[in-house]
Amino acid sequence: MNQTLKQNKKKHNRYIVLTGLTLIIGIILIAVYETSLGKNIKKEDVSSQSETLTKKAEENLTPAELNLTSTQNGREIKLTKFMATKKKFIFDYQFKLDDERLKELLTKQLAAGSNYQSIHFSLFADSDMSNDLVGGGISFPAFRIEGDTFYGTANFTYDSKKLPDDTNLTLQISQLSWEDWDERRTAEAQANVSEAGSSFTVPTALQYDGDWRFNITYQPLTQTSKPQITKVNNIEDIKADSDALQTTVAFTIPVRAETMPDLEIYKDGVKIKSPSFTTKPKGDKTQFKLSFDMSALDKTSIYKIQVNSVDEIKQQATEIGTFDMQNKVS
Repeated sequence: MNQTLKQNKKKHNRYIVLTGLTLIIGIILIAVYETSLGKNIKKEDVSSQSETLTKKAEENLTPAELNLTSTQNGREIKLTKFMATKKKFIFDYQFKLDDERLKELLTKQLAAGSNYQSIHFSLFADSDMSNDLVGGGISFPAFRIEGDTFYGTANFTYDSKKLPDDTNLTLQISQLSWEDWDERRTAEAQANVSEAGSSFTVPTALQYDGDWRFNITYQPLTQTSKPQITKVNNIEDIKADSDALQTTVAFTIPVRAETMPDLEIYKDGVKIKSPSFTTKPKGDKTQFKLSFDMSALDKTSIYKIQVNSVDEIKQQATEIGTFDMQNKVS
């Protein structure tokens, strides 16, 4: 594959501005792959919890550390971790940060409070490169910098499709790209963010293209748990199941969806990033469904889910109901 590093490529990523700058930033921090949900979907940044989740799994399982390398166009990328259940996978990668232009762009991005990483990746089973297993779900990629090393992490959660049984997998990274946050601020200032439906574009400032491939022996994590539900207030029909990497929970609130419901999640009393969720009207009630980083292997943490009604710009919230969840030791 004859591919080269491209700078200042005239390629534009389109972002839809909803009702204000806060919502703009929330939307662009999420990469969505072929989601087919015919429901109301809310998306927020959940950038850094996968690292804690991976550590929790490693404390209870065979270490997931890898040392696989792939080189394209003089750029070596190392895959250091890969963990998966039948509905979700997480991987960590790294490379030497020796590109001055990239250092400049990352410094601006971190100063703006963002650690989102644009990455294109695919997953294939049994060397069948015609069937990409990445699709029908949501990915949350992020990065951090330590010294002269770039550390990236990404996870992918399926809406319904599950990974196959034990098999050999190939993870392919085909693109990493970055934008200039000075150009982003200029584009935001020029856009009329007060009008719903207005939009702006930001050019790609730096892009790495290649065919970095990593062959992985896939062994899904099979640990599951049924969380204990306590302290229920004004929430109905709660159903929850945990696996090693996430918990899926569904419930109903006795309020119509038109009230603009929102979620807050607390872990041991500390508020964490809210995940994506779907809502579905059910007469005078509203059904919720979501998945978040509560591991079946975590037997000590207590999670609180709080449902609020909010105004259009999310400045005022009124509590609708709450409940607690915890995976107990068997």
